[in-house]
Amino acid sequence: MRSRVRFVMLATALALGAVSGTTAGTAVGNPANAAAPPSTGVVLPEPQRDQPVPASRVRDIAVAFVYPAADNLDASLDKMAEAGVRRAQVVASWTGLCPTRDACDWSVLDRYFEKAKRRGISTAVHVNSTPDWVHPDLVATVPDYGQRIWYPPTRNATELQEFSDFVQTLAARYRNQVDSYEIWNEENWRDFYKPVEDPADYAKLLRTGYLAVKAKDRKADVIFGGTTRTDPGFVREVYAALRKYPDAAHNDDFFDAMGAHPYTDDRHPDNHDPAKVRENAAGGEFDDNFLGIDRLRSEMVRQGDAHKKIYLGEFSYSSVRTWMGLVPDDQRAYYLRRAYELAAQRPYVSGLAWFVWSEVTPNDEWHGWTLLEYPNKPTRTYQALAQLTGAVRTPDRRPVLRLDAGKATVDKLPAGVQRAELYLDGVQVANGNQLPLSYPAPPNGKTALAQLVLYTKDRTIDTAPIWTANGQQITQVSHSQVKASRSVDVSAGVTAHGPVKLRITTASGQPVSTTTLGIGRGRLQRFDTLVALDKPGTYHLSATDVRGRPLAGGATLEVLP
Repeated sequence: MRSRVRFVMLATALALGAVSGTTAGTAVGNPANAAAPPSTGVVLPEPQRDQPVPASRVRDIAVAFVYPAADNLDASLDKMAEAGVRRAQVVASWTGLCPTRDACDWSVLDRYFEKAKRRGISTAVHVNSTPDWVHPDLVATVPDYGQRIWYPPTRNATELQEFSDFVQTLAARYRNQVDSYEIWNEENWRDFYKPVEDPADYAKLLRTGYLAVKAKDRKADVIFGGTTRTDPGFVREVYAALRKYPDAAHNDDFFDAMGAHPYTDDRHPDNHDPAKVRENAAGGEFDDNFLGIDRLRSEMVRQGDAHKKIYLGEFSYSSVRTWMGLVPDDQRAYYLRRAYELAAQRPYVSGLAWFVWSEVTPNDEWHGWTLLEYPNKPTRTYQALAQLTGAVRTPDRRPVLRLDAGKATVDKLPAGVQRAELYLDGVQVANGNQLPLSYPAPPNGKTALAQLVLYTKDRTIDTAPIWTANGQQITQVSHSQVKASRSVDVSAGVTAHGPVKLRITTASGQPVSTTTLGIGRGRLQRFDTLVALDKPGTYHLSATDVRGRPLAGGATLEVLP
């Protein structure tokens, strides 16, 4: 969540076994609620990015972000229904709701819930910020009010009890009207967790919030506060801190679902750049890619939490230049579609909230981020979401991309096309005002996902993605050298019939693991997976068929202590 102080906001919101034959997606020796994650590693196959996505799945995960205090609330909620969006998230600012200890104003939230209930909109609640009366001493030492509210109420038992009381009041008041409560915002970033991000301190806050919610509404889920980007290194440290509490196992580590805000600035969701995986302040993994959600999932599996899902509480692009680079609305419509397709392909994703749904006033501070311009004028990005959920029918079928000898075109050109763009793995490699487009082939041995995007005066039309390749395929790793337990992206482009396996051996050839990546269907496909090994050493990775015959050249991975 970007820097802002608001009263209430409505957000639209394997373990690698020691022997051959490990089952993909299963944690080794670590059932849910175990006190520690004693695994030898993780091998986690990822969904194939060219698979189609049903509209019903997009409807299941689509979330809208609206301000309930706005004078256009009714029309905004109606536009949600028109777009096939049935879920929202209310941000309950403790600072705004209860500016003094004994004077909480629930009227705006009450009004929202009444209107949402009439329309059948389900609601999640995001809890954040600390009012001055909880930490009055900070008024003198931290003069900036906008900074003070992001000091969590964790300095002593009294502050934690005040937070617990507030959350219990909130959960009791809206019992059976809220499906989940998210505890705090981007706690891995010091802009929103002051004076500095602290995994052990956040664990204290999360535990307090979880127990408070469950005391009043057992049916509501509690979501781990959405981290800025994906930060499995920070999450790993929070797990360690949570499991020091004697009641952690009984309470499933004090959260029901993981949270993340996988912003990519102005980069395409398919643009998975290994250079954007770096160390966080504590030396753990921090991933600036949208598909970093797979890396986060890998850590959850390693921790024994394969049964939990991930809620993407914020994601968007701005059509005007802000702290992120701008993405024009016609192009943003394509980026939105692709982000929702990638999220929908992942069964572990429970929601993707677009930030923000509608402007509150003309050209307000969120102008460019919203899907509706004031009062409720649809952008092209809004139209793309409505088409993706099936709420609005497209006038013709999706064109089919044709790639041949460095030329890109479609089987049938829609009327009125003014320009076209070709993307390989989310990177624009060619554009022009007529087809075919000439484009450079992928690097030798690399498989890339190709999509062509066509723009008319009022429509953005993208082809279904297909795989393209150049030369003999090889098994590729994002990092040839990595610290133990850190995730490495592994991919292999192959043409095969039947199961495709990832075989891992030691440098001496001793088998370590064989995991099924997917099923080959007799055409070029790419199979992606994440591998995290806990034991230092040198390993050989190769894609094979069911009989162990290589389908692509191998790769070497060195795991450091």
